[in-house]
Amino acid sequence: MNTNDIIYQQQQEQQERKPNFIEKLCSCIYYFRKKSNKTNDKYQLGIDTPKSHSRKVCVLDLDETLVHSQFKAENDHDFSLDIIVQSQLFKVYVTVRPGVENFIDTLSEYFEVIMWTASLKEYADPVMDIIDPSRRALTRLYRESCTPIQGGLTKNLSKLGRNLKDVIIIDNSQMSFIFQQENGYLIKDFIADKNDNELETLLPFLIWLSQQNDVRPVSQLFKQYFMNESIQRKHSKRQILSQSMILNNQNSNKKLDTKAQRTHTVNHCDIEEIELRAEANINSPNIEMKLNDQTDDESRETFEISNC
Repeated sequence: MNTNDIIYQQQQEQQERKPNFIEKLCSCIYYFRKKSNKTNDKYQLGIDTPKSHSRKVCVLDLDETLVHSQFKAENDHDFSLDIIVQSQLFKVYVTVRPGVENFIDTLSEYFEVIMWTASLKEYADPVMDIIDPSRRALTRLYRESCTPIQGGLTKNLSKLGRNLKDVIIIDNSQMSFIFQQENGYLIKDFIADKNDNELETLLPFLIWLSQQNDVRPVSQLFKQYFMNESIQRKHSKRQILSQSMILNNQNSNKKLDTKAQRTHTVNHCDIEEIELRAEANINSPNIEMKLNDQTDDESRETFEISNC
């Protein structure tokens, strides 16, 4: 995506420069295709056909969202393609975002999946065939389905012919959903990080979103979802700690009645657990906490515990 217009990259900043040969070539191809395929803009995409409208629609971008492609074998790419545009051969090296195939397969169980790219069909189709071999994405859309705006191209979701409350788009460029910003999820750019887990992290949220009456505003619902998840994880941890303390108390009752004091030193990594115990009121009434003066290591605290 760094060298020419076959693999499309949204222009974040407008810069005046002379287009290279390949960009001129692709611009000409796009112009003549558009001229020879004039159709009513309302029915341009041809996808508002009788389908399972009971399910919501998830639009997936391709480049820097699901894959990263370039014309040099610089990174540890996953596969390469030979594509022909106007009788000219190009070699493209493609790196796949971790978890793509499972992401698409799982997503298709909850959404009607559409792949929509601003790239040329000659490049995009072979890539889509590899990352979606089962054709879970029911529809594929390319550059000719995009809407030209100042500074690049955008994807007008209203052309899908669906109620926008049921449509979400996942894209690495905000320009792609500039007309329907509440429907867009701005995903982190993918280049070549094999430890990337964006798709794995995003999937539970999308499954939850598929069950909501309205997917908008996507970004706000995303924050709300993970905030609730964090609260639930804390609650689960409190329950585990509570059960653990009950077991400990039962074991301590079996010991001798003589009082014995012991000192337990903890690191600050244990503070969260101690706080959770305090919030849940599960500390023993005979536990006293005292902070000793420690000049050699201020990151450690000493707790004196009296066992009955």
